[in-house]
Amino acid sequence: MIRHESTTVAIGVQPLRGYAPFIKSNPIHSMKQTIQILAFILLLASCAEKKDETHYAMHIVGLASPIQLKFDSTLVYVTDYFPDMKGFNKAVLEGKTYMADSLGRIYITGTITSPVSNLEAYYHEVRHDIPVFKSEKTKHTFTYKASNEQVQVVEMSGSMNGWNRKATALIKEDDSWTTDLILTKGLYQYRIWEDGKEVMDANNTNTISNGMGAFNNTFQVGSEATSIPQMVSHSAKGNTIQLSSLEGVSHVNAYFENKLIASVIKGDSILIEIPEEAKKMKRSHIRVYGDDGANRSNDVLIPLANGEVLTKASQLERSDLHSTVMYFVMVDRFVDGDAANNRPTMNDSILPQANNLGGDLAGITQKIKDGYFKNLGINTVWISPITTNAEGSWGLWNKGITSTFSAYHGYWPTALRSIDNRFGNDAQMRELLSVAHANGMNVILDYVAHHVHKDHPLYKQNPDWTTPLCLPDGRMNTELWDEQRLTTWFDTFLPTWNFENPQVIHALTDTAMYWVENYELDGFRHDATKHIREEFWRELTAKVKDYKRAHPERNIYQVGETYGNPELISSYIGSGQLDAQFDFNLYDAAVDAFAKNETTFENLQRVLKESMKYYGSHHLMGNITGNQDRARFTSYADGSVQFSEDAKLAGWTRTIDNKDSTGFQKMKMLSAFLMTTPGIPCIYYGDEIGMPGGNDPDNRRMMHFDDWNEWQQKLFDAESALVNLRRQNLALTYGDLISLYSDETCWVYSRTYFGQTAIVVLNKGDKARTISFDVPAALGATQLTSLNGKQLVDVTKTVTLELKGWEFEVLR
Repeated sequence: MIRHESTTVAIGVQPLRGYAPFIKSNPIHSMKQTIQILAFILLLASCAEKKDETHYAMHIVGLASPIQLKFDSTLVYVTDYFPDMKGFNKAVLEGKTYMADSLGRIYITGTITSPVSNLEAYYHEVRHDIPVFKSEKTKHTFTYKASNEQVQVVEMSGSMNGWNRKATALIKEDDSWTTDLILTKGLYQYRIWEDGKEVMDANNTNTISNGMGAFNNTFQVGSEATSIPQMVSHSAKGNTIQLSSLEGVSHVNAYFENKLIASVIKGDSILIEIPEEAKKMKRSHIRVYGDDGANRSNDVLIPLANGEVLTKASQLERSDLHSTVMYFVMVDRFVDGDAANNRPTMNDSILPQANNLGGDLAGITQKIKDGYFKNLGINTVWISPITTNAEGSWGLWNKGITSTFSAYHGYWPTALRSIDNRFGNDAQMRELLSVAHANGMNVILDYVAHHVHKDHPLYKQNPDWTTPLCLPDGRMNTELWDEQRLTTWFDTFLPTWNFENPQVIHALTDTAMYWVENYELDGFRHDATKHIREEFWRELTAKVKDYKRAHPERNIYQVGETYGNPELISSYIGSGQLDAQFDFNLYDAAVDAFAKNETTFENLQRVLKESMKYYGSHHLMGNITGNQDRARFTSYADGSVQFSEDAKLAGWTRTIDNKDSTGFQKMKMLSAFLMTTPGIPCIYYGDEIGMPGGNDPDNRRMMHFDDWNEWQQKLFDAESALVNLRRQNLALTYGDLISLYSDETCWVYSRTYFGQTAIVVLNKGDKARTISFDVPAALGATQLTSLNGKQLVDVTKTVTLELKGWEFEVLR
């Protein structure tokens, strides 16, 4: 929690400002302070590093991801950042020189002096700078007392080990079982296994909901810092940018692209000079990382347009990834635009909801032309896999109701370089891309690399290219998601590729590149990311970067799908791998907070802070309203589906519909949160009108557009207003997040970016509230209006407004 500023601004009252335009908004500024600031600017100019800028080359594609040091030693792959090893000279960190080994790896040992440092990496004798973060890991001894003395084996599964009870061995010492863990400070969930039986830890009263009607035990590693340093963007004039420090930032590293640039701190002001070379670049970025000597601050991201701070949303283009608002279309379930390609599987064993329903690429193009996505505000469409999939019926659901499935969803490929004719053809795919781009929209394709259908010719030719179906102990290796993460099969007819085989990696990365090279795609959503070895992602990303070097006009965004803890999720993100993944931990916490009346905001706030710590304050993680593997949010929220029940079984055995307006109102709250926090918001098709449903396949009903009721129309209008607000207010795209106030049922936070501010007020629960909160002067929020037309009450230094139960407000 960030402390409140001592000086706050009443809404509608303009604070006095000093002569210098870079002085923090404050009612009092003396001439002496003004002179100090002007001298400060001159000092900044004199401190600027003198270099021959013509020798600065952009060898690193994109912004170099920070290196997060491990507990004792850290492995850095040179080719995560540079095109090859041939031109790499050396790396220097805090005076120590590191050379790469024969495999292109650098081993950084020990720690660094401050929470934020810098690695100088020399490629063809040109210096490039990469941020480095001090390890936040510590040794934690976990102790458990068994329920009785006869227990022979104790195991634990939890968020610290990927819920794999075989990953952490506990040793018996006297009457207790212990293990030493190396973990980042934070909260961890776990379950205990005694002689193969899962139990709760009866000696630990600390628990948290598991989101499925039960609870997990928790333990805390380390202690939360009482004060975390924080920076906010404040103002810009000429070549000088000023940030304000709200919580004692004492050291910063500022970067222009991948080059360390001069910065100066004095008091609560941070000044940075924009390099002259920025004027030659249509789009470039400045990043700032800071600390107070003990704790790392938030990071600040500043986009530049030809060397000037970007201040208008109209300057954004679809290549500016932080401005993305995504919409996930399951192709077969969206719109039937071409009846000629309808070809459901003719098999009595398939019930209609598990068969092809006729949606296709032509249908998506039709809705782009109709203006549906424009009205909603969407600028990126993610489409489910379109490669040729298995014919016939496969799998089996047999719990009271029996059904097999067709490959309507696209995740059972039998060819990887052709379009399934049930979805469309080459011309229709090219038209979709052309129409989307003409309407300022990106298109990213769902790509399946993890597995293949057994009818695929490549599998038939090379069955040894896949992992064994049976384990050495005789067990079938299916759906062992955590225990056999890198080898398990999804089903007996879906062999998993063996990514220990370089031939497999070469073949499948080339296949992915086929879609980049032959279609003007804007990126990939990668299925089952954590079940694929990192070597695959590194090779694919290296090929993507090589392509982008040759085609700088192309922008290829890669986002993965991983269920797991932030440590595992973040291990697949960075300059050498993916741009981001979907943040399912944040989604679970948000569903818990917004669908349930009894849940407070405490855990959601904790998870949001954790996400920003692991992925950055301006990350590109996908923040979803729902997805194809979960029951619909509105059905949980209105009680149509219980968290404690089997949501798949519910969808098969009863008709689930919207009970009342409750689910719609709570969906508005969830969307308000997702559209106003860092990351890329992603709407699962139909959530914008509150479609109900249990889990797969009930959550994959055919979309409908023309028969909305009043609740659905009002929800769509609210979603449209929120999406368009996000895209029109740069504070919601690049702004720095500050929590202003919270209690059990209310949460107020702000995003601020160079004088543009958005303040979000969430009131969960059925009770109306009068909510008052202070606004720090540093935000510059002197004139605020309500998104929903609320009357604001000015009381000296506070904002006061009335909210009904389950109501939100955005002030801007």
